[in-house]
Amino acid sequence: MENISQEAKNLLKAIELYGPIRSSELAKKLNISIKTVYKHLAALADEQLITKTGMTPQVYYAIKSSRIDVLAGAGQEDQFIEQDYIYVSPSGEMTRGIEGFQLWCQKNKFDFAKEKKMLTQKIVATQKLKKDGLISAKKTILSGKKELYLDNIFFSDFYNLDHFGKTKLGQLVYLGKSSQNKELIREVAKTIKPAIKGLIEKYDIKLICYIPPTIDRKTQFLEVLKKGLQLNLPEITAIKIASATKVPQKTLRKLEDRIINAQTTIAVNPNQKIAGNVLIIDDATGSGATLNETANKIRKIVKGNIKIIGYSVVGSFKGFDVISEV
Repeated sequence: MENISQEAKNLLKAIELYGPIRSSELAKKLNISIKTVYKHLAALADEQLITKTGMTPQVYYAIKSSRIDVLAGAGQEDQFIEQDYIYVSPSGEMTRGIEGFQLWCQKNKFDFAKEKKMLTQKIVATQKLKKDGLISAKKTILSGKKELYLDNIFFSDFYNLDHFGKTKLGQLVYLGKSSQNKELIREVAKTIKPAIKGLIEKYDIKLICYIPPTIDRKTQFLEVLKKGLQLNLPEITAIKIASATKVPQKTLRKLEDRIINAQTTIAVNPNQKIAGNVLIIDDATGSGATLNETANKIRKIVKGNIKIIGYSVVGSFKGFDVISEV
C-alpha cells in the first residue's frame, strides 16, 4: 500500500464501497479524468489489490479477496494445487491455486485438509498416466468397441476429476468458449504447444486438421487456438454441414448417436491433396466419435498408408462421458 498514492487509495476505497464498478463510473464519482482513473487502476492491479471482470466495454473492478498466505512453507500438496487448480465463483470470478481451492472448500463446506490430500492424489495419479505431457486414450475412446481409424488419440488433461470438478485446462477450455475470452484461449495454446510440437515430431506430422465448430460464435475457440499455436503446417479443411437444427455432438448421450452425428455432419473435400501423416485437433473429446469419423473421411481420400493422430485439449476421465458444457 505504501507504493500507491493517496489519490489511488481514494480510488480503492470507492471500489471497496461501490464495487463491482466501471472505470467511467469511478471517474464521475471521484470527479477525476478517465486517464487518471486508468493510471490508478493499473497501480492497484500491480499491487494485486483489485480484480477486473467482464469484457470491453462492460469491464468492472472489485476488491481482490485477501489471500491467505498458505504457501509460506507450503508442502508438495500445496504446490500441485497451486499449479493445477482454478475455481470459478457463481458470479464468474476466477481464482487460481490454493486460494481458489480454499474458496471451493468453503462454498461446499468441505474439510480443506482432507480434500487437499484427495485432490493431490488425483493430480499425481493423472500425471502418472502422462508421457511427454500427454494421456493416450486409444484404449478407452468409443468404449473400445468400435472400429478405429485413428492410430492414436491423446489428451493434455482430463476435463474433470470426480467431485472436484473441472481440471485447470478443463476450466480454461470451458471459460474460453463460453465467455469468448481470447486471453484464456491463448493461455491454453501456450500450455499445450510443447506437447503438440512433440506429437508433430514423434509422428512426422505433415498436415493439420482442425475440427469445425457446430455453433456459430463471434470468437471460435479453435481459430484463436490455431493462431496461438502457430504450427505453420498445411491444413486439411473439414466442414460442419449446416442444418436447420444444430445438434452439438457432445450433447448426445448414446455412443451410436454420436457416431451418426459425426458421420453425417462432417465433410472433408476429397479433392484435397493429402501426402503425409495427419494430426486432427479438437478442444474437448467425450467418446472420440468426431475425431475418429473425421479420420475415416480422410483415409478414404488417401492413397497409401498414413498415420492419423487425434488430439484434444481435454477428454473424458471414464472413457465415454458427456461433456455437454463445451
